[in-house]
Amino acid sequence: MHRIRYLIVLPLLATVCLLMNCQKTSLPSASLNIDLPASDYQHFQLDNGLTLIVEEDHRSPVVSVQAWCRAGSITEGPYLGSGISHILEHMLFKGTERRGNSEIATTIQSIGGYTNAYTSFDRTVYFIDAPSAGWRTALDVLADAIFHSTLPEDEYIKEMEVVRREFAMGFDDPNRVLQKLLFDTAFCEHPYQYPVIGYLENFNRLTRADVQDYYQRYYVPNNLTFIVTGAVHAEEVRDALSKMTASVERQMIPDIYIPDEPRQLGLREQHIEFPTDATRLYLAFHIPGITHQDLYALDVLAILAGQGRSSRLHQSLVEEKQKLRNVGAFSYTPAQSGLWAVAGTMHPDSSFTRDEIVSAILDELQQFQQRIPDQQELDKAKRMVISDHVDSMVTVSGKAASIGNSWFIARDLDFGSNYLQGITDVSPADVRRVARDYLQKNNMTVVSINPAGKAQAAETGQAEVARTAQASLSSFSGGLPLVEISDPSLPLVTVSVSMKGGLLTEPADRNGISYLTAQLMKKGTLNLSAAEIADQIESLGGSLTVQSGNNSITASVSVLESDLETAISLLADVVLRPAFSSEELEKERRKQLSDLKLELDQPMRVARNQLRETLFQSHPYSRNVLGDPAAIENLTQDDIMDFHRARIAKNSLVFSIAGHYDTEQATSLFARYFPASEFDQPATGPEKHAAAFGGTGQTLELNNDKVQAIVQIGFPGISIHSEDRVALDLIDQALSDLASRLFLRIRERQSLAYFVGAAQLTGVDPGYFMFYAGTRPETSLRVRDEILDEIRLLVQDGLEPSEFKRAKAKLNGKRLLQNQSSAQQAAIASLNVLYGLGIDYESRYQAELAALTLEDANRVAQKIFGQENYVCVIVQPDQDTSE
Repeated sequence: MHRIRYLIVLPLLATVCLLMNCQKTSLPSASLNIDLPASDYQHFQLDNGLTLIVEEDHRSPVVSVQAWCRAGSITEGPYLGSGISHILEHMLFKGTERRGNSEIATTIQSIGGYTNAYTSFDRTVYFIDAPSAGWRTALDVLADAIFHSTLPEDEYIKEMEVVRREFAMGFDDPNRVLQKLLFDTAFCEHPYQYPVIGYLENFNRLTRADVQDYYQRYYVPNNLTFIVTGAVHAEEVRDALSKMTASVERQMIPDIYIPDEPRQLGLREQHIEFPTDATRLYLAFHIPGITHQDLYALDVLAILAGQGRSSRLHQSLVEEKQKLRNVGAFSYTPAQSGLWAVAGTMHPDSSFTRDEIVSAILDELQQFQQRIPDQQELDKAKRMVISDHVDSMVTVSGKAASIGNSWFIARDLDFGSNYLQGITDVSPADVRRVARDYLQKNNMTVVSINPAGKAQAAETGQAEVARTAQASLSSFSGGLPLVEISDPSLPLVTVSVSMKGGLLTEPADRNGISYLTAQLMKKGTLNLSAAEIADQIESLGGSLTVQSGNNSITASVSVLESDLETAISLLADVVLRPAFSSEELEKERRKQLSDLKLELDQPMRVARNQLRETLFQSHPYSRNVLGDPAAIENLTQDDIMDFHRARIAKNSLVFSIAGHYDTEQATSLFARYFPASEFDQPATGPEKHAAAFGGTGQTLELNNDKVQAIVQIGFPGISIHSEDRVALDLIDQALSDLASRLFLRIRERQSLAYFVGAAQLTGVDPGYFMFYAGTRPETSLRVRDEILDEIRLLVQDGLEPSEFKRAKAKLNGKRLLQNQSSAQQAAIASLNVLYGLGIDYESRYQAELAALTLEDANRVAQKIFGQENYVCVIVQPDQDTSE
């Protein structure tokens, strides 16, 4: 299984509640009267103590099957601090009494399913998402692995090495290092102080017998909950699981003592150096656990302080004073003691010291202690909670996660509705009270990671269609195309505009202008300031995004259905009338330059950028979407305005609407706010770029100051219009899954890499196909050679029939799972229309996939990889890598 967690991912919105989905009635609020669909979960207790929760959802033909074990890093007893829960997570799917190594992944992929897992403080969770026709197989595979794993010795040796690679990744990741530092400093007695992955020296002492002992003690039916959501029938699931686990008996569970964290009596600080260009920091305060009544006011306080661009911290410290690159606040409330915290990243060239930043944050927090928020600000925060809650109900996997969290943390399937009621009841005085009670200096922990020489004091620097709904194409205002997907199941609606943009429209000396233009479009219009835009959208509990990539720019607004007109009006203002003020231009220019520097902290991106530059040579795809620093420095207001003006042309835009709306009303609103008179400018002809691929079989080595090594190998690829697209997508899936030849050869059999796989860029112009791996510096060249040898075998012998069958099922299942959201379907359909593929491209793609043969796939593999026209990039610490 591919592992996704090193330490817990801190929730940005506290206990919302880690994706809740348990209310049975409408939200009881006079001021925020939103009707939410009632949940229909069913709770079963099997004879052996195993808990089963099923929620039927027949809107999409997909299912999520999850197993939640009440065993995590804080329950490890004598193994505390070793990461034994995490290594067991790695081992659980390595073979059972019925299925050998890799057969589990093969079986799941044969039904078009995806599997993953994570370990946290108090739990380990395994899940399989798949088309609903395979629910019984998914349940059987999961139950078999949970209760009958054999934990083979040879696999244990391999996975120990894999986890050591994960340790190395954690040592290189500034956010993980900072989070570990926070918990290590804030907690003195509670085992939250220990990282979920453990300490390397303790981990190295573990034996397979230790893991076997831990598994037998905790993976028992009365310590597990199975959750199934999607297009299933609850009674059938119950009966099937009962039969599958009939021979598994209830067991005694170890009684683990978990000490309470004593009250903090004074400021705690810890600051360390790290190879980075920017200081990152946390200010954290101890708060009670999830059952305390202050939970609701603390969550609202976090939203008001640091959630969204209209929040006080963002407006003051990012927008107005430009003291921070980004800032946010969260309220983390697990079952026991929690943390309320502010997280911030300084600009790489900041002229402020770290102490000045801490002081500025505390000044802003003090405002909450002195004055109560106004009712409008408070209602905005509450609406954000409701909107996030509705959004969490879009996918079956999200539903299962929300149910699991409500049950696991609060042991209450109705926790969601109770939580929303508690949020609704929060008063302005409640917010001020909790700010006074908890945000005290003697209750504060400050930690940071800093560039070399700045740990003690920051020095001054220089400034199948997944749903039943189908996409249709209509028009308004004299021919502007409008993609429509109606989905009345949830009270959400998303409107968007996609236009030709991105790298393909940028001159070489303007690299980065598309990204900068997109950022500025949401930072003020002729009618609204940046702060007013942020306040308006967040007052609706909605979201506004403007994104630029390789081929296009897309602006999108998502709101509750009752706010459709406001959404279309705001979208029109952002798209047609951006102000591009000099003040906002300088702010965004600085942020973009900061982001370019921060990319240097990510070896995968460093390698990717070099790979693209070498492979594409003079073609625009050789450049960074974020731009070139020198080009960004020279961009003027006139440059931005001219670039934007060229994007707004009648036959260069596609509009879309998805969700719950009235068609006649929507078309009328689009015509009103996007009149034909706004699109008089003729579209310029498409940019023509000669393909220039520089792949000659060379290897480039870049040095950094990280621990791990990254290997990337790129071949010239195809465009979205290529007749080989479906076949190459299938090959991508075959080489990326957990039963792939690359994964089995390099990670499973040889333990050479923590991760290995394939990816591709498929654009309007031909892109690339990339192989990648994360490994040790001393084995980087060997990993390169192993990948190249496997590519040669693929060209010579082709995919095996079993590989082809699994990859086809996986690719089909992937598209089903990705297209659960009508907004996502509309986004894809809009780009298909924009790029000339047509509104029916998705159905044609599915037909081509169904008709694809093994011979077709192997022919394309020979065509793409049959020549030595690759580029290999290795990013690693400065050392001799010779074998």
